Amino acid sequence: MNRREYLKMLAAATIAGFSPRLARPNDKLLSYRDCRLTEPEEILAKVAAHRPLHGAKVPRDLKRRLGATHVRGNYHLTDEPFLIEGAKKLHDFGFGVMKLWFESFPNLYYYNSDWSGLSRNSRLVDYVKHPYLVQTFDFPFSTFTLEITHLAGVRPFDADHNDYREYEDQFAELTAYLYETYADRDVTFILQNWEGDWLFRGNTNPTWNEQMLEALPRKTERFIRWFAAKQQGVEKARNKALKNGTPKCRVLHAAEVNQVLCLLKGEPSLIEHVLPHVPVDLVSWSCYDGLGNAVDTWHGIELIKHFMKSSGFPAEKTVMIGEIGQPENERSTEELLDLWDRSMGVFFAMDIPWIIHWELYCNELTEEAKKNLKPLGSTYTADELRGFWLYRPDGSLSHSGSYLKTLLERSDPS
Repeated sequence: MNRREYLKMLAAATIAGFSPRLARPNDKLLSYRDCRLTEPEEILAKVAAHRPLHGAKVPRDLKRRLGATHVRGNYHLTDEPFLIEGAKKLHDFGFGVMKLWFESFPNLYYYNSDWSGLSRNSRLVDYVKHPYLVQTFDFPFSTFTLEITHLAGVRPFDADHNDYREYEDQFAELTAYLYETYADRDVTFILQNWEGDWLFRGNTNPTWNEQMLEALPRKTERFIRWFAAKQQGVEKARNKALKNGTPKCRVLHAAEVNQVLCLLKGEPSLIEHVLPHVPVDLVSWSCYDGLGNAVDTWHGIELIKHFMKSSGFPAEKTVMIGEIGQPENERSTEELLDLWDRSMGVFFAMDIPWIIHWELYCNELTEEAKKNLKPLGSTYTADELRGFWLYRPDGSLSHSGSYLKTLLERSDPS
């Protein structure tokens, strides 16, 4: 499954009725509505002071903040079940954070795996009891991020209906089980959707069309209800767990967005139309739209914090980086290292609590490889992949992997 083709399974949807409200007072200072954005010169100075390759210190707790995603890689390196193999690789790498897809397991983790214990209508709480998941959660990661967008056997979140009780119920069940099972362990579980703005638009079109704009009010209401139902489910179970004891674990609900800077062009986005109307524990940013330069990355985080409505758990408005990565077969080593280092300069300067690389093994085929698709379960070579990886198909460490490994080695957890 190509990350950018993920929405092929979704019905076309739409969004409407907006007018641009962008103000650019001058070249140095941007504002959007009542959100004042930091001047570029100030941003660049702060980022330069936090860039590791420029001699800046690496946060001592980086291991608890840094991780990678493992899902639908197009190769494997061992004969172990694919999910377990990925957990071991990420742990051995030194990460404290693992992100995985908590749905469609047979289609996403199929190498050397037997998922016959799950049914087409398995609930979220059934997944977490599967032996592969039990073994994965036994790894001593400090945070697991679980991507949950679709519920098996339940009407899609973007279908024409008003009943989101099943989302609330299943998120509550899963949260209650996690608190009960891992009460004595210092671990955080983050339940989040996939890139929300593509879901909000109903496609991955870079621009809006008239049909999409006409449906904005309906779409906005639907997404508010969807996010609210999931948040309410988590809060219901969390409040009960906190009332009955003092668990060491935490379960959080995050809304993931992926089109933020489009606000500065007057285009609708999830953070403006939905998130101000529903409190969430934190917002995850799949930040590809902000990787053009350090100023864009910084402004994106500022915009999210301005518009989001926090649940108060955690106490402060919190933004995490749910996805960041670059296709190494399409970039020079110098470009990759500069992107990583200036991005980390932003994240360290802004004290971002979680930063998650996309991904362990590459899942995206080249255009040429797409013309000659192999049967499900086949593996692909490095030349057939774009290069979103920590480890290449031959097991060697990528340029991104080498950079991140160096950061972990330079951090001091003592």
